[in-house]
Amino acid sequence: MSTAAVAPSTPSGAAGKNAARSRNLANQRKYANPLPILFNTPSSSTSASSSKSSSTSSSRSLLSSYLPSARVEVPQCIGTFDPITRSICIEDERSKEILFTKGFFGKGSLSRSEPSWRERRVALLKGGATLAAEQMREQRRIARKQFKIDRAAAMLDAAKQAEAVLTSSVRGSSSSIPGSPSPLGSSLGQNLEEELEEGNEEGVDDQIRPSSPTPSTSTTTTTATDNTVIDPMNLTPQTFLVRPTRPDSNRNRGRKAFKRRPPQPPSTSSSQPQPAPPATGEPAKAAQPPQQSQRLEIDEDEVEDDEEDLFDESLVEEMEHLQLSLEEGLFLTLGLGVLRVFDPTSQTYIPNGSALLSLLLTPSSTPSLISTPTSTSLLPDDPMLVSYVAYHHFRSLGWVVKDGIKFCCDWLLYRRGPAFSHSAFACVVIPVYENPSEKESSPYGNEDWYEERMSWKWINTIMRVNALVQKTVILVYVTIPSLGSFNEVHKLQNGYLDPTKIDFKNLLGRYTVREVSLTRFGPSRRRD
Repeated sequence: MSTAAVAPSTPSGAAGKNAARSRNLANQRKYANPLPILFNTPSSSTSASSSKSSSTSSSRSLLSSYLPSARVEVPQCIGTFDPITRSICIEDERSKEILFTKGFFGKGSLSRSEPSWRERRVALLKGGATLAAEQMREQRRIARKQFKIDRAAAMLDAAKQAEAVLTSSVRGSSSSIPGSPSPLGSSLGQNLEEELEEGNEEGVDDQIRPSSPTPSTSTTTTTATDNTVIDPMNLTPQTFLVRPTRPDSNRNRGRKAFKRRPPQPPSTSSSQPQPAPPATGEPAKAAQPPQQSQRLEIDEDEVEDDEEDLFDESLVEEMEHLQLSLEEGLFLTLGLGVLRVFDPTSQTYIPNGSALLSLLLTPSSTPSLISTPTSTSLLPDDPMLVSYVAYHHFRSLGWVVKDGIKFCCDWLLYRRGPAFSHSAFACVVIPVYENPSEKESSPYGNEDWYEERMSWKWINTIMRVNALVQKTVILVYVTIPSLGSFNEVHKLQNGYLDPTKIDFKNLLGRYTVREVSLTRFGPSRRRD
């Protein structure tokens, strides 16, 4: 006979650890698959039947050529090509869930990463206190702004205290010479007052501002008055040091970031005085016992929960779609065979092949690259194709690759995904021509897309930005094959490649990728 043991009450610290552990386990179950495909090794009895089912839309992808003996279960997702934004929009709820939870493909059009606009909207209408990533970002910005104001106020107080100490020391040492304020302290105090006034004008309300940090012990013990005599030779920088408290959102990092401890109820003990009984002759109107007040609070909470249950979530219309870049769309279509792209211009689904590749290529205004009704010219140095080579390279190595425009780079590399950790590497794609003479003749060779990446001024900018967020910069040199290395059968009359005749797998095999890691050198920090 088994009995259920009652779990002892755990402190708030242990409860926080259990909550973080449960969230981590939930993310591991939700984002368990690194790609939106499943591999099943066919058994001997079902090999004949599974061979027919495995030859689905994935037979045209690159994945099926590497795994001929394994049965690949490929879900079918549908997207729409947007020629204005040059991206692929996913509006189907099932497709959005599959692509993002299995590989972190795309981003929400109204969210930072995962499409969560509708969930935030429903929580807002219900009056819930759940914080999304966008809301936590706004709170961190307000906390950082408040910290700068408190720091300026603390530095102003320290400057005034230093000025008072120096003034009193001069008065004590020489009584004949009247003390005068130090010009250095006056200028410093004036600058700090101006900085404090600028911070107040930034829009932070004085009513919601937390109290200014208190000076340290050394500061309070050395605060001088007019009658105090202090030797200026014994002053140290720690004498007037004031350390303002940094907000909790910047102090905690990792899994415990933005953690708030709930307010603890006051503990009742036997030593507290009991309320006095009512006087004789007065009506017996005693206060409500604590159990009855707790019951009233529980009843109010139940009423609020019932009111929230009455809210119909179906009334909130979904206004967000999953946005895929061209590189992600090309990887999901020609690489995995998961995605089907709908062309709104022709009102048809584009087959995964040369027609899709021709649609996703970078348009050019050069007359020699004008598309004909039958074919489209393809150049090996197409910016989208060169960027896809780097994307395909790191995706095939197991990295989660996301857009890096926020950090002045091309791609960000995550070990498992944005839900588990920050990105570790920032990649900058630098094209290198196998035949340098083709750079002058190519319509893409003289664009800024190539020239800026070879400038060390731009590289120094990228290093400065990513050093502040603790990311390692990786220069990805993609060697572009020469047009002369291709067979004449695969070319058009103008000498460019014909996408309908060249195999996409063989085309990717002609590119080479090299990685170079960069580290920012600081002479003042690396003298040893």
